Amino acid sequence: MSPAFPAARRHPSPLVSAARFPGASRPGAAARTADAETAVEPAAKTVAVKTAVESVADFARRRRHGLILGALVALAATAYSTLSLVKFATFKASVFDLVIFDQAVRGYARFGPPATPSVGMSYGMGMDFLQLGDHFSPILAVLAPLYWLHDDPRTLLVAQAVLLALAAIPIRRYAERRLGAVPAHLVAAAYLVSWPVAQAAGFDFHEVAFVPLLSAIMIERFDAGRPAWGVVAAAGLLLVKEDMGLLVAGFGVYLFLTRRRLEGAAFVFFSLGALVMIRGVLMPMAGSPPAGFHWAYGAWGTSLGEVVLAVARDPAGALWQMVSPEVKVDTLAFLLWPVLLTALASPLTLVAVPLVVERFLSDRPQWWGTDFQYNAFVVAILFCAGADGVHRLRGRFAARRGRRAGEEATKRPETERPETERTDTERPEAGRPEGERTDTERPEAGRSETGAPGEGCSESGSPEGGAPAGNRSVDGPVNRRARWDPVPHWAVAILVVGLTLVPKFALGNLVESSFYEGEPHVAAAREAVAAVPDGVVVEAVNSVGPALTARTTVLLWGPQSHDAPWVVADVARWSYPFGDFESQRRRVDEALVNGYRKVYDRDGYIVLNRPS
Repeated sequence: MSPAFPAARRHPSPLVSAARFPGASRPGAAARTADAETAVEPAAKTVAVKTAVESVADFARRRRHGLILGALVALAATAYSTLSLVKFATFKASVFDLVIFDQAVRGYARFGPPATPSVGMSYGMGMDFLQLGDHFSPILAVLAPLYWLHDDPRTLLVAQAVLLALAAIPIRRYAERRLGAVPAHLVAAAYLVSWPVAQAAGFDFHEVAFVPLLSAIMIERFDAGRPAWGVVAAAGLLLVKEDMGLLVAGFGVYLFLTRRRLEGAAFVFFSLGALVMIRGVLMPMAGSPPAGFHWAYGAWGTSLGEVVLAVARDPAGALWQMVSPEVKVDTLAFLLWPVLLTALASPLTLVAVPLVVERFLSDRPQWWGTDFQYNAFVVAILFCAGADGVHRLRGRFAARRGRRAGEEATKRPETERPETERTDTERPEAGRPEGERTDTERPEAGRSETGAPGEGCSESGSPEGGAPAGNRSVDGPVNRRARWDPVPHWAVAILVVGLTLVPKFALGNLVESSFYEGEPHVAAAREAVAAVPDGVVVEAVNSVGPALTARTTVLLWGPQSHDAPWVVADVARWSYPFGDFESQRRRVDEALVNGYRKVYDRDGYIVLNRPS
């Protein structure tokens, strides 16, 4: 039976269809959806950028000390490199010593012996003389891969700059354990602007480039309780130069005196044994005479043993020679003043003593002063000793103030002493809230005021970096005078002292425009270099040889002729190793008489060639 009214056809609800099929029922929906998606993209990018910025900022906050130190090291390495490269470009480098090390490293880079003909011919030992017979520096072999990248003496100058700057890293780590993070940065910066480093960076290349880094690693790793790498660094020092056994022996004495007797004795015996082996066996095998080419102790004896016995027989004479002439006292003052003499309060200074004694007992005036690279052998040691010294002085002063405050407190009648100034033992137990801990029970004991863990308590018994325990009550205020910390002031002061010394030494050249321009004769020197063909043997004046050594075999032009086919002379300026200026002119006249002809002559530079 059919219904009276047919069933109405049901249509889907517009709302439902719009939800299910928005594009079909709402004509503008697709456009609006696209607009919404387009609007979301910039917002997502903004969130991503914000997240990245926050991540970078968080990384910078967590790594700020490392980033600061890295920036200091990079800036210093750049300054040292600029100093040495400008001197190279303006003909202020020298055959002795840049060419010597360039020839040795080039020999290692070619998987051959470290032959240094510039030294060999000057010593009358021939073209194949080994650098190991002049100075025992096999560590130079680690620089050989750099010559695979760029075979040029300027590579050594940049490597030296980097090595000297890297020493700031272990120096800062050592100082941070004693002084805190910010003072440690200042100590590292003071080292980087110090005059011994500047003098080393500004004078050619020398094996001393390795010593600040290795000596600082040796000291820092032993101080950190991880001596394995310290031993490796000590072994590396023995490969730097024949007398580095004295430095390592000095470190052994330091270890022995600081109650690490087994390690200290081992260092002393092993390093002195290595010293004897190197000087008595290995160097003579490389062509050195028994006393070496640089023996400078004729007044004391002809061998190391004779010198030791002579000093033992006449200690007063040895002490007098340590301070006479006056230039030696000046050098000692310049070495200690950059750390405000605090190195004298640290036993670590003993590490530097053997090398200083070695220099001052010699008869070589150039070893006594501040002009050359010799002071860089001990600079890292003295900065570590300075940090340790001020740390020890702080502990002693804090302990003294603590005892004085305790004595004053005990002298006052108890009725006049406020409750907050009484010690825990004087407080009535009933008056202390339950659960309150004393200073010795607090978890902060043995930590610095900044919360950084120290090495325990100082010798005075006070927490390192904090005020003496006797000056601090449980709840009361800390006495302002007892709380005063000299370390930040010392750290700022040594940086200021270092900066004030910059103009007096090599780094001061960087702020002088004339340093970059060079002397008027530089153009003539470049032309003289260009007149010499590649691959030849050339006797070159001391200042010109470095510009030729990358493409020729350079010998030092001196009073004695080496019969090289090419000669680059200078008759307008005195040059090492001539004793007087006139002998340089005579040397050129003799060459012309013996068949050489002039190829170039300008501003005192003369290029001679002997036709084959």
